[in-house]
Amino acid sequence: MPVIAVVGAQWGDEGKGRTVDYIAQEADMVIRFQGGDNAGHTVVNDLGEFRMHLVPSGIFSPQATCLLGPGTVVNFDTLLEELKMLEEAGVDTSNMVVDKRAHVILPFHRQLDGAEEAARKGEWEVGTTKRGIGPTYSDKSARHGIRTGELLRPDRLRERLEMLVPRKNRALTYFGLQETSVNELMSLCEGWREKLGHRIVDSVPLVRDAVRDDKEVVLEGQLGAMRDLDWGIYPFTTSSSPTAGGACVGAGIPPRALNEVLGVVKAFSTSVGGGPFPAELHGELAEKLRTAGPEVGHEFGATTGRPRRCGWFDGVAVGYSSWLNGFTGISVTKLDVLDNFEELKICAVYRLDGEVIDYVPDTATQEEVEPIYETFEGWMSDTTGIRDWDDLPGNAQKYLRRIEALAGAPIRFVSVGPERDQIMGIPEFKTSQEPRDS
Repeated sequence: MPVIAVVGAQWGDEGKGRTVDYIAQEADMVIRFQGGDNAGHTVVNDLGEFRMHLVPSGIFSPQATCLLGPGTVVNFDTLLEELKMLEEAGVDTSNMVVDKRAHVILPFHRQLDGAEEAARKGEWEVGTTKRGIGPTYSDKSARHGIRTGELLRPDRLRERLEMLVPRKNRALTYFGLQETSVNELMSLCEGWREKLGHRIVDSVPLVRDAVRDDKEVVLEGQLGAMRDLDWGIYPFTTSSSPTAGGACVGAGIPPRALNEVLGVVKAFSTSVGGGPFPAELHGELAEKLRTAGPEVGHEFGATTGRPRRCGWFDGVAVGYSSWLNGFTGISVTKLDVLDNFEELKICAVYRLDGEVIDYVPDTATQEEVEPIYETFEGWMSDTTGIRDWDDLPGNAQKYLRRIEALAGAPIRFVSVGPERDQIMGIPEFKTSQEPRDS
């Protein structure tokens, strides 16, 4: 069975959670490979609706080992809350483990995250969730972060904290925040160790054996390519790489073992936080996208509740993401939200200084591009009950075919609602045929 990376093709919030939940029913292992509790993955299945920020979306598959990989940063308080929520809903979480190499989010990381964001002005606000993600990755890169495995070695942990705390107290003092202490942090970590220490493992043999034994392994990313630290809209990005390349690094899997890269693509565009967003809409159209369709009011951040910026489908961004990730297929989500639009638009190229370009430029230049749109007739019918490509309205097929062409990868799945059974698998030959008439 394949090793498949499921990655966001846009700015995040594409519906990766529902896609992973769907394909993980046959998986042996699901690995969250980067990020922390700064973004939510929403899963709706026969057990209910779940908004998870850390636990991999494969947790509902009883045969799958779920791993927070070494590329993640872990808030253990959030993890405890999520595990409790899942267990109260009747979900068996005994298969959920954390790699020893993942880094720990400590209280001062969250304090500094909020203070640093407050110090940014106006258009330079990144839009951080203030969950401590950036400061934790900064400590990791500076080589004085705390790894989860060190919670199991109190003597070593104290030595590391004794070196780290004076540095952090200087930063806290600079922002007028309350200082911390080694003893305070040791007590906090002791509580985490007592409750979650049995879940902290060295994942190398687990992952290596799964790949060597030809098990099905799903790599779950957070956010999307347009938030990548190198290739996204820097500095309005996350602090890690949510791409397929980042998946290999963050999960501990060699690139040659990666068989499939599934890009998750929302049928329109949304973004939370600052930075350029070329296809953004304002006014009534934006509000209709934000609240239209059966998933009314759903375009609000799962973590912060902030309203998402909404716009037409940006094929330039998705094509760019496909190139960076090497998509072998795409999963299109939220098609149903467009059911009541008489007219739809897709941005196929940008105009820059009078010239047409078909790629995403650097952030400063991206702020200067003008989207050039293609117009499509809507289908004005309910798709939420459809389970087969052939039953989709012809105009919906045409719209999806254009998305497929701009992505440069075949559509493998289409979602017409939040429920697990509202995802339909699409045989590749179906999307290569001419769409039927509406």
